[in-house]
Amino acid sequence: MSKKTYKQKIPICFATDDNYVPFLTVALASLLDNASKENFYKIYVLTSHLSDENINSIKKHEIENCSIEFVQLSKELDKVQDMFHLRDYYSKETYYRIFIPNLFPQYDKVLYLDCDITVLGDVSELYNTQIHGYYVAAAQEEVMQTFEVFGNYVEQADGINRKEYFNAGILLINCRRWRNKLIAERFVDLLNRYTFRVVQDEDYLNVLCKGNVKKLNLGWNKTSYKNDDFDDKDLRIIHWKINWRPWKYKDVLYEENFWKYAKMTDFYGRLVTMRDSRTDEDRKKDELLMENLSKMAQEDADDPNNYYRTDGKKGFWQSLFQRIAIIIRFRIIINASIFRRKK
Repeated sequence: MSKKTYKQKIPICFATDDNYVPFLTVALASLLDNASKENFYKIYVLTSHLSDENINSIKKHEIENCSIEFVQLSKELDKVQDMFHLRDYYSKETYYRIFIPNLFPQYDKVLYLDCDITVLGDVSELYNTQIHGYYVAAAQEEVMQTFEVFGNYVEQADGINRKEYFNAGILLINCRRWRNKLIAERFVDLLNRYTFRVVQDEDYLNVLCKGNVKKLNLGWNKTSYKNDDFDDKDLRIIHWKINWRPWKYKDVLYEENFWKYAKMTDFYGRLVTMRDSRTDEDRKKDELLMENLSKMAQEDADDPNNYYRTDGKKGFWQSLFQRIAIIIRFRIIINASIFRRKK
């Protein structure tokens, strides 16, 4: 860190593999372009493996009031990766956010950000949100409000009111409370008992944090489609989800912000090629993915053995002794030397 005295240190975590590095660099370029010079932004990139070339491309975005550190988790989390349920574009890195409070015991709270975002405001404002008494602060998941099938899914399969279901791509995590309430341990336990197929990590987090979420203004996690109830003057972070992604389609809402910052990275040409080389077959695959996801959501909502109708009625503490071996295994791994990080 620079010897300059800063008003505040903001710890921020991203999680990525090599495939998502182009989007991560856009996110970093935008975050740091809008960052206050009064604060220091301590950025951690959680990963299982990154090429040297990609590491160098990421490090180029370091500025005077920012440091970027790479945290390799493969050795320890490979021991539990067989527990992770993956589908489509998901990778095991998507689950890393759940272990952040255990990984960084020196912090009371940490900001987690997905790679597929563009930042238009100073994230220190988000970091300074008061979250005492909550597990996390997060914004409402717009998709569940927009599409009836997904709204029904979270209510009938997860047992979460669609208006309370949050998007897990931007999280302000109350690390102290997270650790005290054993959220990571409860996640590993639930992962072993039940498989969420539709939104995976987001479903797990919504179930585990139910009733303990501070709701953020939607401007901190706005999906790139039109919402008549949203005023663009509140726009702070754009989240490029599913098929509303400028590297896949032209004329995506707010896309000018993405391309502005893409030009500041090593990947601008590749991202343009990625968009322009897409074929009708690629677009049909996207449509089919959404159709299959909608079908899966309906199936799980109707399933008499879904989470809400089975495990969701039991609670975590019932039959705890039957799960103690899993908890112990996780505690041994999470307390390994790689997780005992210093300031």
